[in-house]
Amino acid sequence: MMVKWTYPVLFVVLLSMCSSLVLAEESNEIICETEGTSTQDREGCLDSDGDGWSDPDGNWNESMGADAFPNNASEHRDLDGDGLGDVEDPDMDGDSVVDETDLWPEDPVIWSDTDGDGYADQGFHRLSDNCPFTYGKSRIRLVGCSDIDGDFMPDEYDDDADGDGIRNEMERSASSGTILYDPFNANSTPLDSDEDTIPDVLDTDNDNDGWPDDVEIDRGSDRFDGQENPFNMYLGVNTGIFYAGGIGAGSFSMEYDPDHTEFSISVVSEIVFEELVIPLLLIPIYLGLYFSRRNEYRRCLESIESATTLAEMNELETIVNALVKDRKIRVYHGLVLRNAIEAGEDKFTQVLTEEE
Repeated sequence: MMVKWTYPVLFVVLLSMCSSLVLAEESNEIICETEGTSTQDREGCLDSDGDGWSDPDGNWNESMGADAFPNNASEHRDLDGDGLGDVEDPDMDGDSVVDETDLWPEDPVIWSDTDGDGYADQGFHRLSDNCPFTYGKSRIRLVGCSDIDGDFMPDEYDDDADGDGIRNEMERSASSGTILYDPFNANSTPLDSDEDTIPDVLDTDNDNDGWPDDVEIDRGSDRFDGQENPFNMYLGVNTGIFYAGGIGAGSFSMEYDPDHTEFSISVVSEIVFEELVIPLLLIPIYLGLYFSRRNEYRRCLESIESATTLAEMNELETIVNALVKDRKIRVYHGLVLRNAIEAGEDKFTQVLTEEE
């Protein structure tokens, strides 16, 4: 029985709802007391002057849009209520600024725009300019203020005023004594190779490959090439790994991690070159210095042994002292030479004494 009566009941309910909607819509229609030819504010109501605006009646007044001058076809509205129609009235909004110079002739609160940005000099209005003497199109936080990059955020509150992708403080920090970057000029932008919004001069990883620039420079890989790092710079394949300790899925990684132990050709090469190659390269220098001093010592010793006068000995003593001072011979070689000189001087002095 319930099924039998369900559909008729639903039909009646729906029909009732539709009737209610129709009645509600009809109740919202503006009823003309007298039919006519109006078309602007109401359709088909009395329009005595034939200008398209209906005459006011009990259902429709001037504030709703009825003709304020029902017998004057050239006027239909009196915005400021001064008795003059807007067409005839030189100041239709009644703000004491004539319509010819009033930028908002139908708004009595605003009328001028000194900087010409479309926002009014006068305050307390949705179009009031927060920067009346500076052209700008900002809309967020401040209205009508400078907005270089056109994102509607005023420059003074914009982290990237010129919209070049580099924040203002980054541009200032990237500047130097010779290069100054202007955060308010999109054509003055520091280089950002990896486009991570950090200028190259401040970026510790310029190719954004996870390897710090100082490590790449030290190892010899290109710090501006995101495809090259110390692990793959040899033979074009990965030659290293980081060990985190233990045995498991997270024990090994190819991502740079200074806290983990590195096993790679790169780190071995670094150790060899920094710890061994440099000392080996110094060996020839050490040997050259050694033989140079030794040869100088031998020449001096031969000169002392071949000296024939006391004056020669005195001159050789001066030469030896200078060589020791300039480190061209070792100190102990100098002592040996001085002893030889003293022995020679004693010899020549004794000969002179005997001759006298």
